[in-house]
Amino acid sequence: MNDTPRTSGSCANRKILMFNHEFPPIGGGGGWVSYFLGKHFAAAGHDVHLITSQFRDCPTDEKVEGFHVHRVPALRKNPDVCAVHEMLTYSLSSSIYGLKLAKKFQPDIVQVFFGIPAGGGAYLLQKFRDVPYLVFLGGRDVPRSNPDPPYYRWLYLLLKPVIRAIWLSASALVACSDGLRTLAMETDADVNIDVIPDGLDLGRFAPTPREACPKTVRVLTIGRLIPRKGFQFLIRALPQIVENAAHNFEIEIVGDGPYLGELVKLAENLGVTSHIHFAGSVPYSELPQKYRHADIFILPSLAEGMPLVVLEAMGTGLPIVASRVQGIDELVEEGVNGELFDPGDVEGLARCLVKLINAGEERIQMGKSSVERVKPYDWKHIAYAYLALYDDILAKDKSHIS
Repeated sequence: MNDTPRTSGSCANRKILMFNHEFPPIGGGGGWVSYFLGKHFAAAGHDVHLITSQFRDCPTDEKVEGFHVHRVPALRKNPDVCAVHEMLTYSLSSSIYGLKLAKKFQPDIVQVFFGIPAGGGAYLLQKFRDVPYLVFLGGRDVPRSNPDPPYYRWLYLLLKPVIRAIWLSASALVACSDGLRTLAMETDADVNIDVIPDGLDLGRFAPTPREACPKTVRVLTIGRLIPRKGFQFLIRALPQIVENAAHNFEIEIVGDGPYLGELVKLAENLGVTSHIHFAGSVPYSELPQKYRHADIFILPSLAEGMPLVVLEAMGTGLPIVASRVQGIDELVEEGVNGELFDPGDVEGLARCLVKLINAGEERIQMGKSSVERVKPYDWKHIAYAYLALYDDILAKDKSHIS
């Protein structure tokens, strides 16, 4: 947690407005980040409002865990994937709604999750109402040279001036990992970026005893079924894993998405369907049980910010097999609490997973190391780090005005 601001509570009650195009039940980890931060901000006595996307029959306005959630019109069709044009509709409607809400709410500070598509409303509030804002950098909102899907390369080229404008007008940028900060500085080397990691609920995702030699080693992975998550590499590695694993094993994939059909077909073509189970989407409240029933957690992503699923798996005492990408390589130390392979490396994935399937007692010790490494990442501490940063920004603004 390098460069994380101090983790004391905020010294004053604040009015905090948040923008995020994703919020449960839609989206992935970024939506849950805003959920947990909003929850802990409200518990600390702050007045919090979140503007997110309308989806199906979700309430237009409701109170969740002590903070207000406003859902604005957006052409969102899929809970797991948001197309570019759907993001654009959120950007427009949230900007308009944010200006209207700000007249009544009069926020002290604005928290943006992902500069694109959520930064437009905060940018306008800063220009027209002089409200400072922070931008959370979570992953695909940061331009990169080899994105997935590939057409994002052209999208980044088009949007980079907009992204830089949003960043430069922000009072602070916050990356959820050191690796993501380094990547963001390739877009603008002069920006100052704080690092505050994502977190987990240590009470909910608590460690559980496991056997060193179970009858079947259970491997778990969780994520949206899209190419970027890399589940295709896991399936392609299965013939090698079957050949070299010394114990029976099974793999459970929890999640849904547009790539499901391709993954099922790939497993059938490789003849490995008996070793893999597609569990579909699971309510967040049931995820702790999934982790507790597993022996190993794997995430073969091509790109991440700091995946909540890895943090949660570590909290329950699981060793991690994962690709060496931003965020993950800061959580997993090879040979200590897991193994890492290069993204897209099928042979490396197979080698790492076989090592842990065959590890026995060493696998249990790795899981215990995961528990120790994840203790500083409790959401309450992470929320206080954000609140302390808000105080610093508002104190500077006050001194500048005086």
